[in-house]
Amino acid sequence: MYASALGEHNGESPRIPSNPSQISETLILILVSTFRLSLTYRTGPVTITTRMPISSRTTGPFEPIPDSGAAHGVAPALGNVEQREKELRDFIENVAVPLQWVGEDGTILWANRAEMKLLGYAPEEYIGRNIAEFHIDAAVIEDILCRLKKGQELEGCQARLRCKDGSIRHVLISSSVYREEGRFVHTRCVTLDITHQRSSTEVYERLAAIVESSDDAIVSKDLHGIIRSWNRGAQRIFGYTPEETVGRHISMLAPPEHADEIPNILSRIARGERVDHYETKRKTKDGRILTVSLTVSPIRDATGTVVGASKVARDVTERVQQEQALQDANAALRRANSDLQHFAYSASHDLQEPLRMVATYSELLQKRFGGKLGPAGDEYIGYTVRGALRMEALLRDLRTYAQVSTEEYEPTEELEANDVLKKALANLEGSIAETGAQITSTDLPRIRIYEFQLEQIFQNLIGNAIRYRGSDPPRIHVAAERQHKEWMFSVRDNGIGIDPRYKEQVFGIFKRLHSAADYPGTGMGLAICQRIIERLGGRIWVESELGQGSTFFFTVPS
Repeated sequence: MYASALGEHNGESPRIPSNPSQISETLILILVSTFRLSLTYRTGPVTITTRMPISSRTTGPFEPIPDSGAAHGVAPALGNVEQREKELRDFIENVAVPLQWVGEDGTILWANRAEMKLLGYAPEEYIGRNIAEFHIDAAVIEDILCRLKKGQELEGCQARLRCKDGSIRHVLISSSVYREEGRFVHTRCVTLDITHQRSSTEVYERLAAIVESSDDAIVSKDLHGIIRSWNRGAQRIFGYTPEETVGRHISMLAPPEHADEIPNILSRIARGERVDHYETKRKTKDGRILTVSLTVSPIRDATGTVVGASKVARDVTERVQQEQALQDANAALRRANSDLQHFAYSASHDLQEPLRMVATYSELLQKRFGGKLGPAGDEYIGYTVRGALRMEALLRDLRTYAQVSTEEYEPTEELEANDVLKKALANLEGSIAETGAQITSTDLPRIRIYEFQLEQIFQNLIGNAIRYRGSDPPRIHVAAERQHKEWMFSVRDNGIGIDPRYKEQVFGIFKRLHSAADYPGTGMGLAICQRIIERLGGRIWVESELGQGSTFFFTVPS
């Protein structure tokens, strides 16, 4: 079996190596000869790559066929050849390389332990079965067997094998056919497991695809600032192709007034620091100046040494422009609101005096000439007095609305809501006494709000409950309860109620559901309440049914 590998030439007896390392190399060459492996091995200072011819005298790694003539002379010359054969058998069976033989019909004839270990089967579960049972892709194994039958030698055919535990191994198969007198006896297959490499390759390819398809510019550079990679996003944002940037310094993108940023960034990266969301300016190929957000991270080698930097640049020019436009619009709106509020406050204040004169002199006319001008004269004077007084009330409420709208600073101290409620009730003492209203309350909390604001809220809500009463005396209850991070107040009454269709409309400025003749008022009370509460970060709403009374709720941050 091993005559040619051991050095038999022209019928001469083979030479037995005397040096142990030479014996090991000879045994490896026998393995190469048997399985037609490409082998790289070192002998002394020289590395040799060899590919041995297939021995025509083997039926398997365990069954040497006696040679004629010279083969019978091997035994005396070898002396310890049986021991060498035993070692070789052990080597083939236990070598870490998966090996197997497959018959022409695909039946597995033999496999070594490495093959069993790779797939997780015992010999009786594997040998004797068809090789196609263990291949995921039937077309692949069919193609491999077909090519082998045609006499082709296969190297590195990719395949997927199913293990006993259901997992899948990616492998490379190299194989040739052993023939006797031209007859297909079996294949000689070597299996190389590349699952880990395949997984790593897939991860690398996936990451590369993500980088390449990103809308952001992703650029790598060394610690000297030389560009090493340039993705499509960078080309789209800056206009340069990879051929125009790779190998050049990253400062090519910086406008002159921002060139000094780059050495600072590189020094921070060299120290292992990150640069996160740094907004700056960068220049494109066509000269445009962009606002970009940079995130720069150190690149480390296998030892943890920083060897470069990975930069992600996002074009935020449009966002910054939109933010600036929004800031400008908000500033203009604040100016307009401020002017309008000051106008409303000034107008309501300045108009108070002439209105007060109209009301005063109308009342004097009514007192002095009442009954002397006839029924029509008395009626006209009454209209004048009521109109003047109503206009005066409207202007007073308008001034209050402007006042609560221009309050820019949040209160810094808490106050007792119970005390403020008492002041509001004192202001309504005349209405309460006139209508026989009964007002109760639970213990109210301390909250952060300006006193005049809370007083306005209580006075308007309770005043409305008294004004929009039914046939029974008003029954009003004020309460508060803690809900998460806010206090929820409620003012419940037994009045005429509100049609649910108008529960939003009632909070509009100058919005009224009834005529002033039936229910006096300006229609601004609830608008003032809503303005105060919303500026505090709270909410106000009403739950009501016609004829069933109303409950107004409002919240104040705790």
